[in-house]
Amino acid sequence: SALMQIGAKLGRNKFSKYNQVFGFGQKTGIDLPGEMAGQIHTKEELNPVELATSSFGQTQTVTMIQMAAAFSSLVNGGDYYQPHNVKEIQNENGAVVDSVDPIVVKKTVSDATSSLIRKYMKATVEEGTAAPAQVKGYLIGGKTGTAQKRPVTDKKYLVSFLGCAPADDPQAVIYVIIDEPNV
Repeated sequence: SALMQIGAKLGRNKFSKYNQVFGFGQKTGIDLPGEMAGQIHTKEELNPVELATSSFGQTQTVTMIQMAAAFSSLVNGGDYYQPHNVKEIQNENGAVVDSVDPIVVKKTVSDATSSLIRKYMKATVEEGTAAPAQVKGYLIGGKTGTAQKRPVTDKKYLVSFLGCAPADDPQAVIYVIIDEPNV
């Protein structure tokens, strides 16, 4: 309900803009073959029902790479980096034979917004739905998700956790999806 209210307040123009800012519906350009763009509604298709359902992730599809890249920018201060498969390649002696320098593509959110998101993500793990993600000795921040698979009458789901550690100064992003959990 809250996300639908937020979507309605944003309206189709801003909602569509945010999809674009975070790279949803676009290929990221990661150095892997066969990348898909996912499917999102165009601005013109975002009528009240589509806007409401899209606000909580229904009726749109995004890739794990898109989600991880967007999430990383939310928790790292707002820098959206070009995703890559590897940081460097070493030979059998451990010498670096090729490396990929990080490239900031755009700014998605302000430092202040990123700080607030990290605070909320930490609370979600410490007090909310992501409590099972707690790891002794680590500050974890993150968000749980549930996606209904089609056809919806089959009542099959994907459950996920997208998080970062340490929550106050993220150095790693963790994205776990369980397809059709046996619960």
